[in-house]
Amino acid sequence: MNTEYLSQDAQDVIKAYTELNLGLKKVKAPYYMNLRGQKGGLRVMIGKGTPDEIEQEVKVWSQVKGFDIEKADEGKIREFMVNMDIGIDCSGFSVYVLNAELKAMGLKSIWNYLQFDNNSILARIKRIVRPIESIGANMLTNENNCIEITDFNDIKPSDLIRAKGKQKNASHVAIVTEVTRDADGNTKSFKYAHSHRYYEEENGLRIGKVEITDPAKELKEQKWIDDKDGRNYMLEDLLVEYEDNGLRRLNIFDRIFTE
Repeated sequence: MNTEYLSQDAQDVIKAYTELNLGLKKVKAPYYMNLRGQKGGLRVMIGKGTPDEIEQEVKVWSQVKGFDIEKADEGKIREFMVNMDIGIDCSGFSVYVLNAELKAMGLKSIWNYLQFDNNSILARIKRIVRPIESIGANMLTNENNCIEITDFNDIKPSDLIRAKGKQKNASHVAIVTEVTRDADGNTKSFKYAHSHRYYEEENGLRIGKVEITDPAKELKEQKWIDDKDGRNYMLEDLLVEYEDNGLRRLNIFDRIFTE
């Protein structure tokens, strides 16, 4: 078997979100999305912060609220973060990982390679000042920015899984982190990372796996491993408007891989 991985820089971003340094403990970032549509303010408070920004914000609020992160266990720290609306959403997480992957290749930031729906002067100015906040899961994985991957043997680290949320007009995205192939180059499995709102107390950063049990069948029919009490919320999201979902590859990576 042979396994392909994201660059070490991209892996380090994932590790940083799964091992936030808080109170001498390693804390997994919970999920948070700016559903209330807050304008302005710090990006860390709208689900778009870097691991460092999240750590600093938790420390600030712990002092303001008198919460002792040194004495609290990981579960209590995550509960505090959820109460303070501090976490990372799926697109924010994916953008930072993809950005690290591009930088490791000596390329520009990801927003330089994306097509945006709104190109008004105000929108362009906002993207210059706050580029991360302008990128959502739907835009990141739509046909303007991605190609569809239909052959399992073509899957590569940095590919995306496009899915839908249960709320109206909600979208979800996960990023393929590693791909394992047999000696003949056939994909046997791949892992993905994402930040998900469900999974109850285990919400936020998660690592899932898909085993290709029958390459002749569709993605939804393979073996998905990321359950919580018998439910796989990533797979459930994939099945919402399934024909519009699936494996995607950003155009910039497609150009790199086909050169």
